[in-house]
Amino acid sequence: MSRAKQIVPAALVAIVAIAAGILLSWAVLERSSAPTLAKATLIDPPRQLPPMAFIDEQSQPFGPERLRGHWSILFFGFTYCPDICPTTLALLAQVEKQLADLPAEQRPQIVLVSVDPKRDTPERLAQYVKSFSPTFTGITGEQDAVHEFALKMGVPVAISPLPDGNYTVDHSAAIFIIDPNGAWRAISSTPHQAAVIAEDYRSILAASPLS
Repeated sequence: MSRAKQIVPAALVAIVAIAAGILLSWAVLERSSAPTLAKATLIDPPRQLPPMAFIDEQSQPFGPERLRGHWSILFFGFTYCPDICPTTLALLAQVEKQLADLPAEQRPQIVLVSVDPKRDTPERLAQYVKSFSPTFTGITGEQDAVHEFALKMGVPVAISPLPDGNYTVDHSAAIFIIDPNGAWRAISSTPHQAAVIAEDYRSILAASPLS
């Protein structure tokens, strides 16, 4: 075999090796870019949310488009909740304050998804969520649609009768971080701490190409 013919295969091997090295380095960089979180669980790749067609506390439509173009934090609850919901919303108000130094476009909108549409009218939601922060949003809709959305987000909902003939609603207290594409990016389970949620949010934000 001539020297020229020997050089061609050698060059091809070198090119393949270089290409493989570049791909490997990209893979390593991609893995290393995942943020280290204090408590939350990262959803990687981000997961698209289930279909949603709700209304907010101003009776305006609230669909997937309302979650695009900015970061959001979702929490499931209801206005008649005696303990967990008001405690968590007060905590999220603290999170909002701890993130107030971020540029406006990087601060999350905080949304309460009512799991009690029968009683949580837009008017009641407005009074309730705004008592925690004037920026908070409350959304509601048809009961079957809300409960199906919650279940697909991993939030089972159970209506439990009370001795006085009323009822309460049992549900998960998980907090969901939604990215500007309207996709589920992380979940934080109880027990919640405002400082930890804010820290994890900043870590996710810093590592995201969407921020």
